[in-house]
Amino acid sequence: MLRQFLTGIFEITHGIMLTLLFAGAVIVGLYVYQNRWDEVSELPVIREMSGNYRQGLQAIGGLSGLALERYENTAGHTPDVRAKLPDLARAWNAEDILQKLRFSKSKARQAKIFTQYVDAHAETALRDMLLHRVPASIKLAQALLESRAGQSDLARNTNNHFGIKARPNANARQKIRERRYADLHNREFIPVAPAIGAWRFHDDNTYDRFETYQTVADSYARHTQLLNRSCTLGHTGCYAWIWDRYPPGQEHDIREAAAAFYHRSGIAATDFFDGETTVPYYAACAAGLKMAGYATSPTYHKKITYIIETYELWRFDLALLKAFE
Repeated sequence: MLRQFLTGIFEITHGIMLTLLFAGAVIVGLYVYQNRWDEVSELPVIREMSGNYRQGLQAIGGLSGLALERYENTAGHTPDVRAKLPDLARAWNAEDILQKLRFSKSKARQAKIFTQYVDAHAETALRDMLLHRVPASIKLAQALLESRAGQSDLARNTNNHFGIKARPNANARQKIRERRYADLHNREFIPVAPAIGAWRFHDDNTYDRFETYQTVADSYARHTQLLNRSCTLGHTGCYAWIWDRYPPGQEHDIREAAAAFYHRSGIAATDFFDGETTVPYYAACAAGLKMAGYATSPTYHKKITYIIETYELWRFDLALLKAFE
């Protein structure tokens, strides 16, 4: 009788323990999913700031103050530099990058797709940097992330490589307020030139529509428009202050901007890069995008920075700056 009793107790206890373990696993799984740290681990990137940028800067003999001044003041009015863009795009070599990476076969395949994308669009990114001062490294990293190196359904169907949404008109806004999502039509969403239309694609909301473009270059141009919207430091939704505050080829302290945006972002300066607050310009720019509300992902700034670090996209920025000497 006692043995049966003890056996029964053991079985009940065992069942409770299994239930608790299962519940714990579900909770942990939900936490990991909702916080999406795995988004970083799934990317073909090295998760650190390696210091290779500083070595690359030394290898080209540094940048003169004159080059930086010319870039800041005459970038869009320099025909001789514009003529060099095809050569500057070749300052970066995909094979050299791939040889340095030590990835699994799966990630190595992804890395090759990333480098093929960079080869295809580097000149467009450099032209936008020359004309509008958004670093080519930032633009390429955002495109790689947002479009999965041009492989996403959105990129394939719309040439939209930055996930830019079309705005609803008054009619659509009324339907959204009334949750009449099935009654929405693409024509009720307003694309901004050079966008030519809107396409339904589920993202944050079931009613989302995204801009469509004739070419990928048009998508890059529209992204540049978005990143050059001006506003006062501390206001979200505009980003032109970033390129003024964190020019390329230098290191920058992000503490002042982080403090100005803290009431919006809730992120302290020391929380962006594991305590480091003076970082290479591209990491500062990525942090600025996160501060100003460009993306909801809690690790967005790290993803952009790690992509730039892994694929040494800073080489494009340095090559363009060097051309001004």
